[in-house]
Amino acid sequence: MTQPITARVQFDSVTAEERIAALVAEYAGQSISPHRMEVIRRRAVAIAMECMDVEIMSARH
Repeated sequence: MTQPITARVQFDSVTAEERIAALVAEYAGQSISPHRMEVIRRRAVAIAMECMDVEIMSARH
């Protein structure tokens, strides 16, 4: 028998947006290669993940 699970996610979008904006500002006025763009994107995703709290709960009977 399987047990149902639920997830609760809390995301601090204000902090994430501020930190990602600061990251992007580091590169203002520069020519950005596709590789550098991917590095920036990955850093932005990492920042977003740091601003997220995920709680997985199992309903036990």
